[in-house]
Amino acid sequence: MNNLTLNLILLLSALFFTSCAKREEITNDNPAVPEQAIEQFTVMETRHGKPSWTLDAASAQIIETEKIAIVQSPKIMFYQEGKYVSTLVAERGRINTETYDIWGEEKCIVTTAKGERLETRNLHYRSDIRKIITDEKVKLVRPQEIIYGQGMEATPDLESIIIKKQRVELKEGDEVKK
Repeated sequence: MNNLTLNLILLLSALFFTSCAKREEITNDNPAVPEQAIEQFTVMETRHGKPSWTLDAASAQIIETEKIAIVQSPKIMFYQEGKYVSTLVAERGRINTETYDIWGEEKCIVTTAKGERLETRNLHYRSDIRKIITDEKVKLVRPQEIIYGQGMEATPDLESIIIKKQRVELKEGDEVKK
């Protein structure tokens, strides 16, 4: 082998090993990559054979290493003792695949079977205590009143609800009294 060939082999080897090391460095800084992608799906959580909630979504990306599913356009129907009580619709969300906690992200709207409507930007459904929680601004529209606040904790049917820093507007017919 002549000197030129040997130098060329050494140079190519050095470039190869250097480029491999750089690629490994770059991939370590990247966020986790979804292992699975699902389109148009439904998942249900049950307790004692009765539905607790049902989630429909346009798509999901599952990241098993983080035990999370990232969902687009989720619609979650909540049940208590097997009876439908409310629906949460969000632009996107996340589900912890281990605890079944759900996060609604961006524009979130909860509508109850009684016609009440809760609006906020982000919320968290804690499956262990079966409550919806947020620290964001909220607006709760009921037949006789509109309640505004900052931060909230409620059952999915909005029967038991705590709204922090609240301001109430009473309705009279179609008019709102401030």
